[in-house]
Amino acid sequence: MNYSNLTIVNSVESIWWNWGKWYSNTAFKAFISGTIARIQNYNQISDKVIENHLKLPYDCIFQFSQTELFRIGSYLDQLPPVIIYPGNHAAGEFYWHKKESSYALQVESPLAHYLTRIYLKYRTWFQCREMKKPKMVIGMSQRFNILATKDYQLLPERQDILYHPIPLPSNQDIAESDALAKVRKEVNLLFVSRMSVRKGLEYVIELSHRLQDLEGQVNIKLIGGFTQWSNYSGHLKDLNPKIAQYMESMNRQELTSAYVNADVLIIPSLYEPGGIVVGEALSHGLCVVASDAIGSAEVLSGPAIREFPAGDMDEFEQTVRQLIKELQSNNRQPIRDAARAECKQHFDPDKIGRQLIEILSKVSGKEREIRELVNVAEK
Repeated sequence: MNYSNLTIVNSVESIWWNWGKWYSNTAFKAFISGTIARIQNYNQISDKVIENHLKLPYDCIFQFSQTELFRIGSYLDQLPPVIIYPGNHAAGEFYWHKKESSYALQVESPLAHYLTRIYLKYRTWFQCREMKKPKMVIGMSQRFNILATKDYQLLPERQDILYHPIPLPSNQDIAESDALAKVRKEVNLLFVSRMSVRKGLEYVIELSHRLQDLEGQVNIKLIGGFTQWSNYSGHLKDLNPKIAQYMESMNRQELTSAYVNADVLIIPSLYEPGGIVVGEALSHGLCVVASDAIGSAEVLSGPAIREFPAGDMDEFEQTVRQLIKELQSNNRQPIRDAARAECKQHFDPDKIGRQLIEILSKVSGKEREIRELVNVAEK
């Protein structure tokens, strides 16, 4: 791919926010002050975008991850079509924050918990207003779009879908991880997630106790930190240490190593409109046990995906047990091959990139011009 037609503009001035200050010495204060700093940072970028557009007009503006438009939203009449690819859905977070309140309050400060509730309620209202402004809203999944339509009254014709791109490892890395899986006697399960609201942590803890009879045969590793506004780490003391271990957060290299040494990803979230870890696990040959609330798993089929009803602990356990039996008694390679095939089919970066270009060209009305640029870049 030729990137000669790509220009990166670094327009962000240094901001005032740092760790270890009075405004960031607790998780909740860091969350509030960090939110304010990010908004200021975003508005600096917006000012640069508006300035650049007035000098040399853009055909469209694509906003990744951030849902709200802030400054951009006040200048829509002077700007080209704006497309957003939201990374969050505050209405869903607000719903589950209320739903899990009693479980959260066992380990969280009541003051921080209810202040978070107020924040999520306000952000839900604000997002409902903001998401009506862009020309197009690209959802992380069909599930995301359904929820956004219900909660924010978005019109289907202003929506599209783009799954997160996930590349496959190199052929050498695949061969090495498959060789490890062939000689591995234990079945290793991973739970890669924030230890926070709506991620299903309580089901993983319960599973660690229900699988006690498989001690020495099965191992569960929990990987991830927590959000500054939702911290369930206090519940981790309830894990069965003979089956499960909490590994805390990992950097990219450490997480890759964890995937290489695992067989199964468990993702029992009660609400998950996206879910990048699904594609990551598949790319490393892991079978995925997912609740039916996982957006990124909605397109998957075959032996590498096992689905159960969200919130059904008995079905979760039985699905995991059945898979463990299969992995113990059969050759694991067919499932690993099927997992990577699913990743390639649905999350291939080149495929996702072409889909994004099609969306941008359609919204901007520049189909022919953008197609010509793509042809040049691919030569």
